Amino acid sequence: MSADLRTVKLCLLGFGAVARGFCDLLERQQDALGRKHGLRVLITGAGTRRGSLLAPEGVTAGAALAAAPKGAPLPEPPRPPRDLLTASGADVLVELTVMEEDYAPAATGHIETAFDLGMDVVTANKGPIAWNWRRIAAKAAATGRRIRFESTVMDGLPVFSLLEFTLVDCRLLGFDAVFNSTTNFIIDAMAHGAPFDTALKHTQDEGFAEADPSHDIDGWDAACKAAALANVAMDAGITPADVEKQSLRDVPLERIRRAYAEGKRLRLVTSVWRDGGVDDDGTADMDGGADGAAELDIDHPLAPLGEESLGVVLHTDLMGDVVVAELGALVPQTAYGVYADLLHLCRTT
Repeated sequence: MSADLRTVKLCLLGFGAVARGFCDLLERQQDALGRKHGLRVLITGAGTRRGSLLAPEGVTAGAALAAAPKGAPLPEPPRPPRDLLTASGADVLVELTVMEEDYAPAATGHIETAFDLGMDVVTANKGPIAWNWRRIAAKAAATGRRIRFESTVMDGLPVFSLLEFTLVDCRLLGFDAVFNSTTNFIIDAMAHGAPFDTALKHTQDEGFAEADPSHDIDGWDAACKAAALANVAMDAGITPADVEKQSLRDVPLERIRRAYAEGKRLRLVTSVWRDGGVDDDGTADMDGGADGAAELDIDHPLAPLGEESLGVVLHTDLMGDVVVAELGALVPQTAYGVYADLLHLCRTT
């Protein structure tokens, strides 16, 4: 590679499946990054609760992966995130920690620390955007830093960038979305005769759902994604607590089967709409949103989105309704969203 390549140094907080997928993608794209974008991307720090890696001079993504084979912790003792960020000398924080159940204080703190240290941020953690977006946006503006977060809502599906760069001057009036693949899988399995518990166990065995699936089943995952999208694209100022939720546990099997028998599909649809008014602070008047079971006609754009598929109908003032869907909402797609966000930061520096 040319010695003229610009080096971009990353510090990764979180080194789970998405971080490893991102590092694998960086390694595979190493030549393309140099040839097409003039970039050399190095890892100068990585950290989890179980271990850390500090290499201020930088190592390749492949070397970072080799230092922590799958299932093994990073090779050095854990470091406090602030200490690791400071010592890494990174240009960009890649924040990939797991979202806390009902709030985002740790991840929000990581992002704010990175801003204070002069770093830009890429994150796939929906918690900070869902719970603390206005605070983060204000901090970014005050410090002159940038944050990208495409993978927070629909894995690598370009929703935020579509609204920002393609639907120019469009005002988002509202959206309807199928945000959660675990519930899709369970609904389709139940429609074909599987009991709820059996379908849920299958999603856990296949890696769709966690050991504790309540975040997916009880609507919190969808509510977090709805709040994140509404906060950024509609200046909603809501949190996941403002989104009315319906647990899949409360949807009768008979209702799912009846929808199929009638040529429809039952989906958990999350909707947020503007009320048309303005709050005292000048922001859009929002009542929150709702996530719940809906019988969709078979020609509805969200009806076919089963199993790993996700999608959203964006209702705009100038372009009308725009549908965006993803047929494989899996770890590689999430990792690609992080990669695309990093490239955007690098291209616009």
